[in-house]
Amino acid sequence: MLIALTGLHGAGKSYFANNIPSKYGFTIYNKKDIIRYICKKETNRDDWGQWYSEELNKDGYKITETILSYVDHENDAILDAVHSDFEWGIISDIVPDASLIGVITPEFIRAQRREDGDVEKDKKRIKYWHNGGGCLMTDLDWTINGGASLEFNEKAFEEFLQYVRRKQLAIQGHKVEFSDDKTERIIELMQESDLLDKKISSANSLLSQYRQDIALHQGGRQNDSER
Repeated sequence: MLIALTGLHGAGKSYFANNIPSKYGFTIYNKKDIIRYICKKETNRDDWGQWYSEELNKDGYKITETILSYVDHENDAILDAVHSDFEWGIISDIVPDASLIGVITPEFIRAQRREDGDVEKDKKRIKYWHNGGGCLMTDLDWTINGGASLEFNEKAFEEFLQYVRRKQLAIQGHKVEFSDDKTERIIELMQESDLLDKKISSANSLLSQYRQDIALHQGGRQNDSER
């Protein structure tokens, strides 16, 4: 499962990623670190931000695909962070079941966390949210309150994981109600689905072994008749 994070400066994206999803086995990938590494490796340039902008404008799909090649999105992974609906559209195309979580934090709290220059950077970031012709905020699958406690947000993350499971069941054709009173039945359906998959896999293995045994037995009988 690939989850991308988005949010303004000081929202608490990295704090959330490193303190909650990591407890659930998610590997955290910092997009800046990946871009910085690729830029240095391919060009030996230090102005990785400028280089990334150039590459995104030149061939957004190619550079995004390259970034994702450094992310093990076949397993549980967090990409910190995505700030453009254009970029998110490409990620969604490459990893169709990826999810986008917005870390939304009150202005008063973000103001306490800001560094010099963050206000101007956020003005640009808000523009980036719309540079693909849509709005990144309308693509959110879930939100986290960056001003809330870790305990509160851990519960919110658990609810998100349940939502993803429900969504998968719905895609598989199960009738799913996205409400709290249906949670137990949804989990039951998910467990039944997993158990059925295991039984099918086991049956296929037994059938394959049976066919091999029959083939060996028939081959042995043919050899005996030829003697």
